[in-house]
Amino acid sequence: MLDESLLDKNRKYLVGVSGGVDSMALLDMLVKKAYNVFVVHYNYHFREDSDLDENLVRSYCQNHHLPFYVRQGDKKEYQKGNFEMLAREKRYAFYKEIGDLNGIDTIILGHHLNDHLETIVMQLQRHNTKGYLGIKEQSYVKNMHVVRPLLKLKKQQLIDYCTKNHLEYHEDYTNYDTRYTRNHVRHIDLKKYSEQELLEKASKHNKQYKKQQANLQQIYQEYDQNHFLYLDKLPTESLDQIIYYMLKKDIYPPLITENLVQEIIKQIHSQKPNIEISLPVNFVFIKKYNNIAVRKKEIDDTYYVKYESFYKDQQLHYFLTDQGHLHDGVFLSKEDFPIVIRCFKNGDTIKTSGGTKKVSRLFIDRKIPRDERKIWPIVENCHGEIILIPHIAKNIKYLYTKPNVFVIKYDTCK
Repeated sequence: MLDESLLDKNRKYLVGVSGGVDSMALLDMLVKKAYNVFVVHYNYHFREDSDLDENLVRSYCQNHHLPFYVRQGDKKEYQKGNFEMLAREKRYAFYKEIGDLNGIDTIILGHHLNDHLETIVMQLQRHNTKGYLGIKEQSYVKNMHVVRPLLKLKKQQLIDYCTKNHLEYHEDYTNYDTRYTRNHVRHIDLKKYSEQELLEKASKHNKQYKKQQANLQQIYQEYDQNHFLYLDKLPTESLDQIIYYMLKKDIYPPLITENLVQEIIKQIHSQKPNIEISLPVNFVFIKKYNNIAVRKKEIDDTYYVKYESFYKDQQLHYFLTDQGHLHDGVFLSKEDFPIVIRCFKNGDTIKTSGGTKKVSRLFIDRKIPRDERKIWPIVENCHGEIILIPHIAKNIKYLYTKPNVFVIKYDTCK
């Protein structure tokens, strides 16, 4: 069942084990095949029963005399932003730390065919198809070589393996909560697609993608070395692929949408010699005359982000999306754009059903701490009218229509 063509018994490997059916089956297969493995487990403490996962993995490692490393997370850390993205960052940093400690540069993970299909559907839904469709058998993350030898197996095969081998695993109950995007795709959206159709579509796309990447390797190497590119030396027909490559060096790929890439292309082709475009997770895309680059944004409580059209986006203090709580959303038409999302300014007012209100007074009435007021998102339409203060107030003209755009401040997203 295990694809051993990807592995070498003369090497040492880290194995990421969550305690779920896929990673426990993977670990047991590797042990039975006598691979030299070091087990790593990240306990996020995000669920009340997360210690059960840790204890299960620890017990298996003790029974099989395997090196076991665990990192304890703090639930409070994930109130700051997107759990999946933050968890991934911390998890891979932990893998790299343990790998360096033991002279190991490769980690084996238990992704399977269902994960591959779900990822394809999510990419298609997000119009995030600039890169590889689905999950690769081998990739590199934070200078760690990642190998996935179960990618051709369905989850049911792994469940059957655990049952046959009397192998205990712990099911994550949040996997059935369809409020999470991947779970919604897993339990609802995936049923709308033919498995064969998805695999064929991904295969065709990935062959073309691989060919494009081969032709652009020299440019990619230049960017890796210099951390910037000369715009006039780039092939116009491949600019979207090049920008996608630049972005994914620093930004979690699911956040890189087609709309974001096209917006960057549109702006860098403008007549403005200097441009700074806000990107997800506190990065900016910069054009300075003929140079383009992605840079870390300086930490600053002030922000002003302009959107010519809607696209999902993630910033340091909020994220822009198409679903959420009624109090975080407004209905926007084309006539409302461009919109601006910015921090609070003294003198801000909003027209509510109770009349024109000072935003500062609304903050005081809601007992919002002073340091929180400075970074609270304020949404303006193209006329400069404040139309939304997420979770606080909404412009009366936008009060009675069903929202289609949501601006969610991180610590209000529970």
